[in-house]
Amino acid sequence: MQLLRVTDWNSRLYAEAVAILREAIARETQLPAQRFSDLLSGGRYRLFAYAEGDAVWGVALVYFSDELRFAWLDYFAIRSDLRGRGLGSDLFRGIVQMAIEQKPQPHWLLFEVDDDYEGDLQRESDCKRRVKFYRRLGARLLENVPYKFPSAAAEPIRMRLMAYQLRPDATLATNDLKCIVAEIFSNIHGRGSDDELLRWFQQNLPDTVEMK
Repeated sequence: MQLLRVTDWNSRLYAEAVAILREAIARETQLPAQRFSDLLSGGRYRLFAYAEGDAVWGVALVYFSDELRFAWLDYFAIRSDLRGRGLGSDLFRGIVQMAIEQKPQPHWLLFEVDDDYEGDLQRESDCKRRVKFYRRLGARLLENVPYKFPSAAAEPIRMRLMAYQLRPDATLATNDLKCIVAEIFSNIHGRGSDDELLRWFQQNLPDTVEMK
């Protein structure tokens, strides 16, 4: 199995990878089509296909910061008919290794996971299962950090943030997280520094980030 960066937007690899993304990701958390295309053209937002021969089994979108030492795993999915075989774990490990090999090397790989909704037992169960999955792979939940996803198609969506430490000496302070999320809001979602949701996030950051 190979983790391949996709740069040919007219290729079969691209078509299959995007089809997996569109099927796996809820509409309200997908990027608008034009925004998605513009980001891929910029170079820092990269599409990867997890492929066996000519078949795409999984897909990931990763943003690499130029100035801050982090990578952001924006989307990550396995083809629906192949789930439950351990491929998600293999793909995540491949993403981690690929991030470690970047020059300059990011210190952290961060990503969003669904939050449980009050009164929705199924969603709470699904969220706990996903968090447990990523913890088994070495990621940690930012326990005391409130977060809402800046949806382009719906109201802000409650989510959680998780982080995987790519360097053993890396630290993640409150101000680091403030700058990281500001860059994601700006460079992925096209939101300005005066964005109301970004201000809410920054105002509710704890003095010390707790990771478990």
